[in-house]
Amino acid sequence: MELKERNILIWLSHIEGISNKDIEKLIKYFNTLDELWTADVRHIKNALGNRGIIIEKIIKNRNREFFSKVFKNIDKYVIECLTIYDENYPEKLRNIYDPPYVIYMKGNKEYLNIPLIAIVGARKCTAYGKWAAYQFSKELAQWGIGTISGLALGIDTNSHKGALDGTGNTVGVLGCGLDQCYPASNERLMSTMIENGCVLSEYPLGMPPLKHHFPARNRIISALSDGVIVIEASEKSGALITVEYALDQGKDIYALPGNINSLQSKGTNRLIRDGAKILLDIEDVIESLKYRYSISKKQIEKSTQEELSPLEKRVYEIIRRNPIHIDLLYNETRLHPWELNPILTILEIKGYIIQISGKTFTVPK
Repeated sequence: MELKERNILIWLSHIEGISNKDIEKLIKYFNTLDELWTADVRHIKNALGNRGIIIEKIIKNRNREFFSKVFKNIDKYVIECLTIYDENYPEKLRNIYDPPYVIYMKGNKEYLNIPLIAIVGARKCTAYGKWAAYQFSKELAQWGIGTISGLALGIDTNSHKGALDGTGNTVGVLGCGLDQCYPASNERLMSTMIENGCVLSEYPLGMPPLKHHFPARNRIISALSDGVIVIEASEKSGALITVEYALDQGKDIYALPGNINSLQSKGTNRLIRDGAKILLDIEDVIESLKYRYSISKKQIEKSTQEELSPLEKRVYEIIRRNPIHIDLLYNETRLHPWELNPILTILEIKGYIIQISGKTFTVPK
């Protein structure tokens, strides 16, 4: 592998503990980054100041053995690297504050250039939140619009699944190296995403999912998107960090209104109060994208079997047989009120059931 500037940058990103700010200082100090490979220690010290430990690690790993090991590992995991020196580096990222100097990616990088909407929210979300994330991403897919999120549990997971089930594309931004999946329970989902979209990270192979990585990766999610949908978020949710980045980047913010008594809707309701666009229908998002992209809706056949979860199907089949009072429904399903009530809400929103007098449920005629 040649010692050219982009490759030096990839090698540099593998130095343990190095930060974006360190890399920025080195790029500004040297005329070209390949000068770093032969530079005297005093020049590296001049560039990085009191970053003694990082300077030692740069010197220690400034050898062909470590350099070759980095690229052999990248080849082993079939990783594509995009650096800020490359022409095909995403333009949406190039001019943001603190851009990632290297992106590690698996999948098709062309999906970074299609219309993308970020769908973010709580890990510990409600059934309503899961449904909304899944349904909105699925509807976006039907318009040829991809979704981008963080592959976390809850809202992220359901937004990725909705896009895939809508025969669309989805992008995941990880807070760790691409040789691992976090959370591990999403490993199969991640593999499917690589085939029908892509996953990427600014962190090199071997980097664990450290706590401070997740707020940082949110700037990439918002930057690559054409707008951000917040499904559910508490007042201190990490999703609101994505919103802050998105506002700085000039992106539209959409928030799903929720129950004023729900902790998971405190953040979204506050966003609406503070000026975010209220999301009542996916058409609200589609209309804003029509000014920037040529998009049209695909013709996709609707199937009850595909649209409902196993538990939703079970409740629906009971109600479909005969109109049933909610108390009898609790007995027949053996579900607690806090388990059954969100399912009934979802089935009503989807149009599968209606509530008639006296808390009795039936199917529309």
